[in-house]
Amino acid sequence: MFVRHRLVFSAIAAALSVLAGAATAAAAPPPLGQLPSPAAISSPLTGGPLVDPLGRPTPQVIEAMRVASRAPALSDRVSGMLEAAAGFFEGSGTPGVPLPDNAPRFAQFGWPSVADNCIGGSLRSVGTAIAVPGPADLPLPGVPAGHTAFVFTALGTGTATATQPEPMEVTWVNLASFRSGTTRLTYNSINPDGPATLNGLADTGSGPVVALLQGAVTTTSDQSQFTCRFLPTVGFFTVR
Repeated sequence: MFVRHRLVFSAIAAALSVLAGAATAAAAPPPLGQLPSPAAISSPLTGGPLVDPLGRPTPQVIEAMRVASRAPALSDRVSGMLEAAAGFFEGSGTPGVPLPDNAPRFAQFGWPSVADNCIGGSLRSVGTAIAVPGPADLPLPGVPAGHTAFVFTALGTGTATATQPEPMEVTWVNLASFRSGTTRLTYNSINPDGPATLNGLADTGSGPVVALLQGAVTTTSDQSQFTCRFLPTVGFFTVR
């Protein structure tokens, strides 16, 4: 059991290193003459909270994402991911799915994910992941106490296929009980007209939980299917 927990924590740590690895695994850094001045790349973060009460980044953090996306050492993929995340949170990018008035208490994962060649097989999609700790009435049929519902939406896509050939999974660890597991997300008729949305229910138990989401979503649009492979994202929340 201890080995299994170490593997889960290693997977979560690996996800946290994706951005750094993607930035440094590219070609050698550009010549010094091509680097912007320190003033041009300094972070706009000057103290204060980094997230709002819903766990969304503050305007300062969003601006920091945009500044970071222009760093010449970043690959186009990572730069595009940062730009997409900033656009999503400030509302200038692909809009999210409207929440009902009686929406339950939920926690967003740490950052939106992205998948290239996803929408129509050619455009990038931003993926959003949330955790709904129980007890909650939504998503149907509800979330019991001591459980967590995970919901992933690939924005801008068609509907999810009934059968998902490649898995979208959440690996989670309860930091109070050290209970751990992996929950596969499936299509359960949420957003039947799109965007593609998968969900799953995990018996996490009560307490603080850290979770790693990674995998793919297969969508259908105009009688064609497209498999979108999303970068990992990590969430942290408390289950009652």
